[in-house]
Amino acid sequence: MRLRLPTTALILIFPMLSGCGSGVPAPATAPPSLTSTTDPAGASKTNRPFAYVAQTCPSSSSCPSPNGMVQMLGGPAITTGIENPTTLSLDASGNLYVGNSTASNEGDVSVYAPKSVKPQRTLSGIIGVPKGLAADAAGRLTVIAQYRSGCCELEGTGAIYAAGATTPRERLKGLSGFAHSPVHDKFGHLYVGNFDVFPGWVSVYRHGQHAPSRVIENGVGLPIQLAVAPNGDLVVANGLFSGGSNVVVYPAGKSTPALTIVAGIHSVSAVAIDAEGNIYVGNGRTKKARASVTVYRSGQETLWRSIHSGIIYPAALAFDSSGRLYVANVPRRGTNTIAVFAPGGSTPVHTYALKEQFAALAVPR
Repeated sequence: MRLRLPTTALILIFPMLSGCGSGVPAPATAPPSLTSTTDPAGASKTNRPFAYVAQTCPSSSSCPSPNGMVQMLGGPAITTGIENPTTLSLDASGNLYVGNSTASNEGDVSVYAPKSVKPQRTLSGIIGVPKGLAADAAGRLTVIAQYRSGCCELEGTGAIYAAGATTPRERLKGLSGFAHSPVHDKFGHLYVGNFDVFPGWVSVYRHGQHAPSRVIENGVGLPIQLAVAPNGDLVVANGLFSGGSNVVVYPAGKSTPALTIVAGIHSVSAVAIDAEGNIYVGNGRTKKARASVTVYRSGQETLWRSIHSGIIYPAALAFDSSGRLYVANVPRRGTNTIAVFAPGGSTPVHTYALKEQFAALAVPR
């Protein structure tokens, strides 16, 4: 499905669905690994924070990696097989998938073994720029991309690759020009956020199917990000036509929300769910409110607690297997950072300064 929007609409929507950065040139040189600037020795070597952070170069003349890189926290950077990375994903075995923008309307996906810096294989010929990757329990990879036609027309594309394959097995149907944020639930269903004009929708695909089995529209505005809870509930972070934000929760298999969360939410930018099903929402700074991560207990609409320390502009949230929270901060000015919080903590125990402009975050669980 193709989407054509006026310039004003594109200005409003593009920052919400794509990575944003500081626009400040990065240092000309970089150390071989990215280390914490706060409490660097606070964790044992066997339990230090670990994540993959995709970064791009806003100015090739001032970046250590002009084509971008994927940095491992406390480890080396991946540069081979990387070209303007846009999105990341991990499968159940810990293999890393990196979506690259190789041209204005083309992309590929590089695949790496856990903690490796050399790609195992490359999925070439992606139609459009990759905007979301999702691997299911069987290792099947879904690639969602956006193809630009002319100045203002977009077409969403989607492809499914069998485990280990380099060519797609199926092409997805039912996608919009702003298709993004694919996620799988524990039953093998695939969810994809879509938007043409208000309201948007979520396409749902049964395991192994390339056409939607149903469409969720009730409660969906501009679906900024999707996430799935351990019990199979679908969580949608929404932008609203009024300019506000909310988060809606759909019980597994249902198309009507059971919860609509608005308390403490403003300028929503990211969402993540911990192992207990508690919902964490990233909120950008506004004239009336500070940037924050607001937390809601599983099954509750009321605000449980707020995190302000170490939060600048939370562009991405993720958890590791120990329950640590990772927050990617992307301020309008200054250095992009990754802040890491201990389970249940409200003050970061580690802060990592990025060398280039943040693009995507992936944390093994």
